[in-house]
Amino acid sequence: AKRAKGFAKALKSGDGPGGCSSQNECNNYCSDLGHLKQCIAFAKSNNINDRHVAEGEKILKHLEQGGKMPGGCTSEQSCKEFCGDFKNAAKCYEFAKAAGIDQGGDDEIGPGDSEINPTPEQLEKLAELSQKGETPGGCGSKDSCQVYCSEPGHGEECVAFGVKAGFIKPEQAQMIRKSGFNGPG
Repeated sequence: AKRAKGFAKALKSGDGPGGCSSQNECNNYCSDLGHLKQCIAFAKSNNINDRHVAEGEKILKHLEQGGKMPGGCTSEQSCKEFCGDFKNAAKCYEFAKAAGIDQGGDDEIGPGDSEINPTPEQLEKLAELSQKGETPGGCGSKDSCQVYCSEPGHGEECVAFGVKAGFIKPEQAQMIRKSGFNGPG
């Protein structure tokens, strides 16, 4: 809400970066890394300071110092697509580490939560298992694995994979199995 109010106030005073006049238009324009400098300047001049701006500043600094984006991605969407493929997990982790950005997303649970903030070892193991075709149902991304693992009958395979990849501790796996692969509600 704070971010939306900041955008509304800033857009009342004039055009946004690239002529955008709504938060959606600005998000679309600013998701292109070629517009990062202009969008950060706009946000800063309008007192919009949040995690998105802070990460943008870190990415911009990384690029200005000669750093590269993982897989040559050029927009938020193309980076998400590249980094969503398990084969690229280690490369994306190395980029985030070099740029100094947080590994968690908007749904972040907390630091050290392996599902949200995987360790380099977990990412390497994930890439290795994916390349060997040892993911549940052969899934190759977090989204495709979530779809596969949400289907009835795949619980044991998915829990076993979680343990093998280091995302689930053996004790947690036992609890999941005892629950019949069902959470509350």
